Amino acid sequence: MALVGIDVGTSGCKVVAFTEGGEILASGYEEYPFLTPRPGWLELDPEKIWEAVINSLAKVVEQTEDAIDAIAVSSHGETLIPLGKDGQVLYGAIANFDTRAEGYVDFWREHLNPFQIFQITGMPLHGMYTVNKILWLKDQRPDIFEKVDKFCCVEDFVLHRLTGEEPVIDYSLAARTMMLDVVQKEWSDDILRLASLDKDRLPRLLPSGEEVGHLRSSLARDLGLSSSVVVATGGHDQPCGVLGCGVRKEGEAMYGMGTSDCVALNLGRKPLLTQEMMKNGFCCYPHVVENSYLTLSYIASGGSVLRWFRDTFGGEEKEIAKREGKDPYQVLIDTIPSHPASLFLLPHLAGSGTPYLDGYSRGALLGLTLGASKGEVVRAILESITYEMKINLDLWEEFGIPLYDLRAVGGGARSSCWLQIRADILQKPLLPLFTEEAVALGSAMLGGKARGIFSNLDEAVAAMVKFGKETSPSPDKKEAYQIRYQIYRKIYGAVREIHEEISKLL
Repeated sequence: MALVGIDVGTSGCKVVAFTEGGEILASGYEEYPFLTPRPGWLELDPEKIWEAVINSLAKVVEQTEDAIDAIAVSSHGETLIPLGKDGQVLYGAIANFDTRAEGYVDFWREHLNPFQIFQITGMPLHGMYTVNKILWLKDQRPDIFEKVDKFCCVEDFVLHRLTGEEPVIDYSLAARTMMLDVVQKEWSDDILRLASLDKDRLPRLLPSGEEVGHLRSSLARDLGLSSSVVVATGGHDQPCGVLGCGVRKEGEAMYGMGTSDCVALNLGRKPLLTQEMMKNGFCCYPHVVENSYLTLSYIASGGSVLRWFRDTFGGEEKEIAKREGKDPYQVLIDTIPSHPASLFLLPHLAGSGTPYLDGYSRGALLGLTLGASKGEVVRAILESITYEMKINLDLWEEFGIPLYDLRAVGGGARSSCWLQIRADILQKPLLPLFTEEAVALGSAMLGGKARGIFSNLDEAVAAMVKFGKETSPSPDKKEAYQIRYQIYRKIYGAVREIHEEISKLL
């Protein structure tokens, strides 16, 4: 018996089959390209997404002899896929980080107070949300807009293709459209009225972990699967990853350490929709766990800063890694000094994340001397990314939001050295997940609930989530990091205006 989680990302689709005990049986992955028809535009071909889903699922079927009982789908947020009446794709998928709709922020400001929008939708006003992409389509491509039967995101598009049923979206992903009333868990009449959108043109809403239908018989036959396979709602990838880390109680959080760094915190049963949350860019929206809400803090660059350094300055380390059969990241990390660095790196190489949400901000390396070593720069990268996250977590504590438990997942969690640095700076223990496939695991758990294998998600977590060894803070570095953190907090404000001027030169 196997439970399958489909994780549809921005650059590729991963499909993973798990046992009921959380062991990986098989996995498949396929990439698809970004399309950039104009500067600032970022599109995906929905048919390429679908091909990647099916090809990855086929790889999983080939690798396992276990019967697949349920499939659930998670996906990245905000991307728009417009479908016609017969389900055909009418326009390329306008991806989450596409910037063409940024001008509609002014439209919303003219018609509704940003805090009112936040109290309805849980989303700080921003151009990336799906509703703004729909408004762009309405104004710039009315020929396409008028033909649209359903304005979909990625989860609902894939569920529709898997089952043949009408498009269905879960609450967590629906919130990323900026059209969901996150308290009532219904499409917001106020937002739709201002956008002049008919509710019937949006997918049907369902909780996560609910059966949508069964695998289409023709598709099941092509894949060699039974048409009795249950297909279920998953959710936005972040909440699915949070569930995959076993987070279902208030104060528990997932610390995602990947290309970007993200902490997703379970707020509990009541949404937190305050001015302070909005002003600092913290969203608030439904968790895939019933009757729970999440907030996110994130660094746009995160681990990609280390990748940039490796690719730009780590040629020697890459050669050593190739020669000795090692991970080039680990070769770089092995060069760092044992003591905290006196260098600081502002990790805004792709703009800032929360709490600043400053697209003009840039990276900066401060404190260089002729004696600075490559290893010290690497340590500064590892430390400064953590200082940046600490700013966010400290704000949560100022707002009275409890944070008791951090579960670590992602590529950065593989490094015991980086885990220790993070624990020392944050002064919080970190519990690494046994598997890196947290998003797919969370989706599979939701599929298990929909299939009736688990009566609730507490059962699913107990059965499927496993952890590694906890990393605790070292008391001997606490004072050194407290001093350095106070210095780091001053950096963004000191260089903000300079970076805004520099950004206009590019």
